[in-house]
This record gives sequence, C-alpha cells and structure tokens, in this order.
Amino acid sequence: KQLTVETSETGKTYLTYNNEPLLAFGPGDEMRILNGAADVKRWVDWQRKNDMNLIRAYPVSAPAEVFGTAGIAPFLKAGDKWDVDAFNESYFKHIGEVAKKLEENDIVLHLQLWQIVFFKYGDRFWDRNFLNPNNNANEWTTAFSRGRDYIDAPAGSIARDHQKRWVLHILDALKGRGNVIIDIINELGNTMGTMEWAVEVAEWVHEWEKENEWSFIVGVDSEHHYSPEQFGMYKDHFDIIILNELRSHEFAFGIINTFNMPAVSVRSSDGTNHPDDYLFARTDQTGPEHQTRYRTLCYRSIFAGLQSVGTYWKPEIQDADYKNMEYWPEYAKSLRIFWGILAPHWPLLMPDPSGNAVVGAVTPYAYRLASPTLIALYLECGSHSWNNEYPASTVQVSCLFEHKDVQYFNPRTGEATPISAARDGDSLVLSLPPFTDDAIILIAGQ
Repeated sequence: KQLTVETSETGKTYLTYNNEPLLAFGPGDEMRILNGAADVKRWVDWQRKNDMNLIRAYPVSAPAEVFGTAGIAPFLKAGDKWDVDAFNESYFKHIGEVAKKLEENDIVLHLQLWQIVFFKYGDRFWDRNFLNPNNNANEWTTAFSRGRDYIDAPAGSIARDHQKRWVLHILDALKGRGNVIIDIINELGNTMGTMEWAVEVAEWVHEWEKENEWSFIVGVDSEHHYSPEQFGMYKDHFDIIILNELRSHEFAFGIINTFNMPAVSVRSSDGTNHPDDYLFARTDQTGPEHQTRYRTLCYRSIFAGLQSVGTYWKPEIQDADYKNMEYWPEYAKSLRIFWGILAPHWPLLMPDPSGNAVVGAVTPYAYRLASPTLIALYLECGSHSWNNEYPASTVQVSCLFEHKDVQYFNPRTGEATPISAARDGDSLVLSLPPFTDDAIILIAGQ
C-alpha cells in the first residue's frame, strides 16, 4: 500500500492509495499525536469505526506540556536548557511508530515538517520554542530574536544545516511507510518562508528518496504561491498542490486546472482565514452547526477536485472530545458511501468550469462533476450556513449520454432513492424531494 500519483487516459492526474482513488478526511489530535501526548489507538479506533482516514499532524517545536499534556521532546537537555544539536532518537522512533499504526489502519498521515505558528508570537509558541536562544544552550541560536530568523536563515548557515538534519531525522523515521504526505511547512510565506526555500527542502527529500529507494508524496501548504508566475517554474519539485484552505470551489478548481496536479487541503475553514471560518479549532466550534459545515466543506471540496480535506483539531482533549460529536460520525459514513460510488469514475470525472451546466437549482450553489458514464450534482447552502430548508423542486442539468438511473443521495444518511428525470434536448429535468442544507444527485449512463 502506497500513496501514488496516477494519470488517466484523458491526462488528469489523481492520488491513489492501495491502487484506488483516494479520499481522505477526518479530524485528529494534530498537536499531540506525533509528540507522545495523545492516545493514538483511541483516535485510530474512532476513525476506523466511522470510515475516516486522515490525520494532519506535525512535530511540535515547543515542549508538549505547554499545551496541557506531557509528551516527548525532539531534543535532549543540557542542564536546565535544551541542546538542539542533540536529537532525541526516541522521539523520532515514536513518530515512526505512530505512522506505522496509522498505516496498519489505512489512515493517511499528512505530516508538516514545521508548523509555522511555533515560530511566531505567543507565550506558548516562539517564547517556548526549542530554537529560541532563551531556551537552549546552543551558541549558534543567540542571534535569533524572532522565529523567522531560523526559518529564513541563509543557505550555508548552521541553521540551514540544522533544518536539513531535522528533515532527515523525520524521513529516516518514516522509511517504509506508504501512507505519508510530506508537507514542507504550513502557510508558506506567512511572515516567513519562500518558495525557493521550500524547493530546497523538497530537494533534500528527493535526495533522501534516491539514497533510500523509498518515496513520499511531497507538497507545500500555501495560498499565495499557486499562480503560474510563482509556482510554474517550481511545480516539478512537488507531487501535489496543498491548499491551506478551500476558500471557494472556483478558487480551488482554478488552481487544479492550471497545474493539472492532485490537490489536498490542510484545515477545516469554510471561508478565508477568519476565526469564525474555522471548524473544530476551538471548544465552541465542535457543535451541530460546525459538524454540518464540515460536511458541506467536504463535499464542496470534492466537487472542486480535491482528494483530501484537512481538519483542525486544536482543543484540549479534556475540553472538547470527539465523543460529543453527535452527528459527524454518520455524516462521515455517508461521505464514504458516496466516495465508493464516485471512486471508480474519479479518473475521468471533471468539474464544470463554467457553472452553466446546472440551471434552476433551489440552493444558492450548485456544482457538477461529469464523466462519460456518470454525472454527480451537488446542491448546497454555502459556507457559514446550516438548517436551511428547501422545498421540492426541479433542476435542469446538461447530460449528453443516455441515462439509465437517476438517484437522490442524502449526504446526512447515505441513503439513495430513485427520482424521475425527463429528457429536454441535451439536458435532463430532475424532480427533487425537499431537503435540508444540501443534496446530491447521481446520474448513471447506459
């Protein structure tokens, strides 16, 4: 079993895992799961039970106990301070063990080599960072007044060499694991990190791959670099596009279409990086509304062409536990049923770039995926919205092939029921039942 990038007969590229098109989604304890401070088995069992298969995680750059639970540190102590030149081999062994446990349960690990927040402000972030000269005994860090002084250290510097040693330790720990996406850093360019630097780090990974005869899927999380001018000359260094957030169906599809690369997202935000956009990031963002909004975000992402929908999970486990998520487990199972229908067609399915293939939808947003033998429609309320009741209605959709079956798929329950369809030239007029928030229609060809 290994993540790979495949190319269809039409030239579309897509991610596969275990030789099947991949859809990865689900929350996990992102801050603690690689750092010895989370109950890994508990998260794995919950995800497997409810058909999820994704944990986004990263090595923390500050002691885990800062965040409420004791864990393992990546460096050893020199007296009462850290020695950041003394890598703790037990820590990296633990990372490998977690990755293996996830792989045994078909869970994808989206691993960010650095989490940028630890190099920014805050008494739990740069102030407590191992690389902050106040916290370590290493003379070469004494000039670092800010975290970006480490990330943006020049080529040939001791700090740049330290970065490479860090990356190689992580790669050594992950050798043989086929379920890992390597993400250079989250939010590249958010006060630090350049595309040129990300390319150099990616080349360290590729050199390691050649020497070790093992490969990973490699990308870099960014919102602002995925333009022909900024990414075009560098795309061959990466396997996938990693969007920090979906932002919008049109935004994501435009990037995927421009570069013809598989795409995934990092965080559960159904907006543009405002606190109220986040889902599962705070203790007050795990209720029924946010579970619904993550459901619609997942479907919206699929219909834009994404194959992994990242999820925040920052609350302390004692403050916001997944066991209180009453609705999401059923939504997750329904999403997996839907993907089981879509997956065989995914290599040829393409979003509608014009938005003109669906007419008369009762919802404010309607998206279409189409292949020569399947059309899928998604009608939805949009971001920051839930509990919208829509009446019975008709919708017209472009459909050039002869259909044999049209079904209404309920994203809440995973149930599919036949609906009537009338031919009108090159389109079908479909009769939809009442629904709440979102609906899917599946049109199968002869």
